[in-house]
Amino acid sequence: MTVRFMGDTPYAALEIEMQRPPGFRPRQSGMIVSRIPCDAQGWGCRLCASKSRKNKASEVVNGHNCPREGRVAGCVPFSELIGLFTTEVGTKPFVARVTRLSGEPPYFFFVAGHRERFDSLWPKRCSVVDEDAMCAALYLLSADCFLWGRSAAAVQPDMIRFKEIGIHGVDLGGYVLFHTARDLYQGTKHISLSELTDPELVSDETFRLLIAAFLIRRYGADVLEEERSWR
Repeated sequence: MTVRFMGDTPYAALEIEMQRPPGFRPRQSGMIVSRIPCDAQGWGCRLCASKSRKNKASEVVNGHNCPREGRVAGCVPFSELIGLFTTEVGTKPFVARVTRLSGEPPYFFFVAGHRERFDSLWPKRCSVVDEDAMCAALYLLSADCFLWGRSAAAVQPDMIRFKEIGIHGVDLGGYVLFHTARDLYQGTKHISLSELTDPELVSDETFRLLIAAFLIRRYGADVLEEERSWR
């Protein structure tokens, strides 16, 4: 916590400015994502709203408000996960496109060879700082066969070296997958939300892959393990 010495003096505002990091810019808007680690035992899934189907996610479990992340512990249908995510995004064109495609089979690995490419490296990870970010990025990079050929050598057990990935020759879909993977991994913004909602730039297949990656990044890599239960 920052200590203030001049809070009751005319120099209070100056002190605040002096204590800010160089180049600091206050956030104007945005969403804070809470990453609360949890599991089925720790949050008492027998009491979870997703088990009872009668209560909201705010139900108190073991003295805590059950976080949305806790509802992914093996008991949340894909449709409900999509609903939570679109509610958080809230942008109408984006939500409309997600809704239009929500009738498609909710499988993460619907592209031929995708699961095999992903599984060839994901189990080998170790000492990863942010597993969810790496999982989401690896999921997208391995979705396209040509892009994967350019990316596989840059995927290390503990990181993805995006600077070593050459994307010359990839098609538009591969281009979107690559830059979105980098955005999810590095926290950058190369692809805008308006671009994602444009069907001329992002095909339905690519859009489904992006949504799956967003769910992995937002709710955790464990959502992949629940795919079989959603079939």
